[in-house]
Amino acid sequence: MNVKNAMEILVDEALRNYWGQLQLPCKCEICKADVFAITLNNLPPRYVSNEDGYAYVKAQNFDDQSRVNILNQIVKATGIVATRPSHDLKPSSSQE
Repeated sequence: MNVKNAMEILVDEALRNYWGQLQLPCKCEICKADVFAITLNNLPPRYVSNEDGYAYVKAQNFDDQSRVNILNQIVKATGIVATRPSHDLKPSSSQE
């Protein structure tokens, strides 16, 4: 059985579009994955079993309010990752 959470695709698209604008002390793949996971955990899942189902979910989430909801959750997740990254941050410059 091949079932996918369509929100993964929508959040991935939004992250790719706005990643450069998000204020994070680290923009590594670990932090990006953390933002992605936290965002998905705070949005209702929309499971689909085929491309028609994905197209339906995408159409439902194409309105401004749905996009705002996704972006709002991305911003909240960014704040969490910024204050509590799941790895040690390397200093950007040595001041010793």
